[in-house]
Amino acid sequence: MATLWPFDFLPRNAVDWIQGTNGLRFRKAGVVLSSDPLKMANTEADSYSVEVLLRPASVKRDYTILGFHNPTRTKQLLVKQWTDGLLVTHDASVDRDGTGTIKFDVNHAFVPDKLVLVTLSSGPSGTRAYLNGRPAGSFPRFKISRSELAGEIVLGTSPVTYQPWPGEIHGLAVFAKELTADEALQHYHDWSNPDGRTPDREAAIAQYSFTEGAGREVQNDISSEPNLRIPSAFSVPHKALLRPAAEEFRPDRRYAFDIVINIAGFVPLGLIMCSYLMWTKGRWRATLIAIFLCGTLSFMIEVLQYYIPRRESGTTDVITNTLGAALGAALVHASVFRLILEKMTLIPGAQGASQHGR
Repeated sequence: MATLWPFDFLPRNAVDWIQGTNGLRFRKAGVVLSSDPLKMANTEADSYSVEVLLRPASVKRDYTILGFHNPTRTKQLLVKQWTDGLLVTHDASVDRDGTGTIKFDVNHAFVPDKLVLVTLSSGPSGTRAYLNGRPAGSFPRFKISRSELAGEIVLGTSPVTYQPWPGEIHGLAVFAKELTADEALQHYHDWSNPDGRTPDREAAIAQYSFTEGAGREVQNDISSEPNLRIPSAFSVPHKALLRPAAEEFRPDRRYAFDIVINIAGFVPLGLIMCSYLMWTKGRWRATLIAIFLCGTLSFMIEVLQYYIPRRESGTTDVITNTLGAALGAALVHASVFRLILEKMTLIPGAQGASQHGR
């Protein structure tokens, strides 16, 4: 039962309009999605920029603010918050990047309840990060490509894992050009101090000002699509069902610890089930049935976990749980354990076992 906690198969999508100003508030677990993939301009440009005006509510954990999900790509562009730092990555599974091509960090980018404009400007010379229009870092080997932007926009969590971000989104824009330092500063003034000026829309692909104030749709100010939609229930949009074990593998201690726990957790179940079945089945038949039933139970749990946002659904657990059940069933046949179980009358003695096809 613990593997299915907290049993929230259809949790409410905790996204609300902010009264008195433009923007959406994300409480606990909330998500906003584009109605269609982002339509890229018909241009040969190799420069792109992303702006997001936000107000974080916390600096305690790892959150995903913005993602672009393209099912044809194995790697996805994510804009994340790591405690009070900004983390931008092409591959969230990479913890360390000595090449500088996969991820970069900007320390102390966020303060709780303080509005900040994050600007990422990418071109042939790499990517520059700006905070409130001020330079915050230059990353020559990191580039934002057209193909990874041409996907579904996901706000408030990772497209594939449960990483809800608490805070407010007040603006989002994507440009098919590299923003200069002067443009980044001007955009900050346009976003944070609206006074009737027309925002800079040169080479803009999409811009969302969150002015609607109600409803379940956010209009794209640049074109008719894609708009953003606010689902009634929260889910991780593209979480994998029974993710292959090879994709789940991580060469670290935490992964190894999880493997040991998953095996150990099903050893008692395999032992108990095999012991019970031996009263009516032959020894080896009881063993095989016990392993099969435990493996089936693990499989069903993983399928159910797909529908619980906080849980992952993978085949590694099915494999390790089944292995644990097999070890538990094997212990029944070990001479020491067998004698103990016979004395406790948990399994039939030698005479009883022979009657059941020993």
